[in-house]
Amino acid sequence: MIVYEDNDSFVMITQHDHALLSGQFAEALRKSLWPDTLYQEDVLYAIKHHDRGWIPLDEVPFWNDRREAPYSFLDFPLATKLEFYKKGIEEVNEKTTYGAFLCSKHYRSFFNGAESDHAIRFYAEEENRQDLLKKSIDIPDDLLTFHYQLLQFCDDLSLYVCFQEPGVQKEEELSWYRNGFPQSFYFLEEQDSVRTSWKSTDTIQISHPLFHEDHVFQVQLKRVPKELIGTEGISKAYQSTPIEYRKFHFSS
Repeated sequence: MIVYEDNDSFVMITQHDHALLSGQFAEALRKSLWPDTLYQEDVLYAIKHHDRGWIPLDEVPFWNDRREAPYSFLDFPLATKLEFYKKGIEEVNEKTTYGAFLCSKHYRSFFNGAESDHAIRFYAEEENRQDLLKKSIDIPDDLLTFHYQLLQFCDDLSLYVCFQEPGVQKEEELSWYRNGFPQSFYFLEEQDSVRTSWKSTDTIQISHPLFHEDHVFQVQLKRVPKELIGTEGISKAYQSTPIEYRKFHFSS
């Protein structure tokens, strides 16, 4: 679950809804920016479903007593989280081997240099999984790099949209992406990056024209009142809160 506070409520977006938004970005990417259509449908599936392991975990939110807030993907217990990461990769593998390879590579990158036993074991297991999956994949390294960067970028861009209020001032933006996104796509100048800022509650200024400006994106969320959580508990409060939709477009 993606969770942040807004006045008297917690704004909550499921991981799968966030991933579906990532998939919208990938599907809307200008065709001229795809260097090749090889494995394109597999890549789109992987991006759209990369967080599907979270679906059962997000059906009923968990309450973090220490933080006095719902658990988010950032503080969710690691051992359980890793098991559901693996579950999601396995489910993607039922549809596409290459998609599973990309998802495994994506998740494994989170734990490069990790020190906990659970994370070290996960890192090694996913390396083994990738070695096995790659035996049935035939793709040039530069195209694989583009696909992997696209997955990471779409994930990051979705977090940028989901983890803060629309229209936020630049100096108050999520610090992770305040100075641009880390992916170095082939179509960028050396040391250049994609940069974004909110121009209004429904318009994001983007430094490179990746999408058509009239394309509208949306993601669903719930704005769960803290008072309702206090009287009903997190599960009932979440279930009874109506869905809202965050709609926006990009301007370059």
